[in-house]
Amino acid sequence: MSFVADLERNLWYCFSACGTGGDVVDLVRLLDGVGYREAAATLAELAREPTEAHTRAVPRGDGVAMPFQPFLRRLSLDPHCPFLAAKGILLETARVFEVGAWSGSGFLEGCVGVRLFDPDGHPLGYAGRRLDGEQGQKFEKWKLPPRLPKSRILYNAYRVKRDLQGGAIVVVECPWGVMRLHQLGVPAVALLGVRLSDTHLAYLRFARNVLLLLDGDPAGRMAAKRIALAVGPTARILHLPDGSDPDDLPDADLDRLVRPFLSS
Repeated sequence: MSFVADLERNLWYCFSACGTGGDVVDLVRLLDGVGYREAAATLAELAREPTEAHTRAVPRGDGVAMPFQPFLRRLSLDPHCPFLAAKGILLETARVFEVGAWSGSGFLEGCVGVRLFDPDGHPLGYAGRRLDGEQGQKFEKWKLPPRLPKSRILYNAYRVKRDLQGGAIVVVECPWGVMRLHQLGVPAVALLGVRLSDTHLAYLRFARNVLLLLDGDPAGRMAAKRIALAVGPTARILHLPDGSDPDDLPDADLDRLVRPFLSS
């Protein structure tokens, strides 16, 4: 064993090449490359009790409920990222949405990180868009935090909540589409997929009009029809060309598609 931790005494020691040890503050300082004060502040934030809005019980295999634990820290992500530039996402937009390349190890290794919040603006953690090749037999583009309550989250919901009161909102599948529309001054949320939950539905029914701008593939088209039926007469569907996503379109084309809907 190369790493030993004494949880009762909050001490640890690494027997590998680093050959060092200490208390929990020393561990955070070593892992994050920060000073004592920053490490202590990080631990203080992590020690905060999650509120009910942050926690969702999920059954474990043995029948014991495992709550979702939000990750409250803000990571340092690099917005100067070729992937984001290729998506047409401006540097300032990347900073506002707290997205960028992660250069460290761990959950976001080899990913562009995207910070997640609940509908009230409380931090939940990060999703990661993989930049590497296939992982085993199946390649999943996105990594989500374990037990993340996806059915309770609409990406960017808290930022555009004020636009729902008698306003119009665009629904896309992916955070990149939200960011591109934000650059055009268009309020948008993302489902983080194609499934609509009761929580999503209750949120969208506050809007005067809902434009469904899902991906131009069979799954996206089927989901758009299903969601439009659930939302009701305020919903409209805008079909994209085969195989295209909202963030694939040039700004002028994207603006031309959604602008008439916002003014109707």
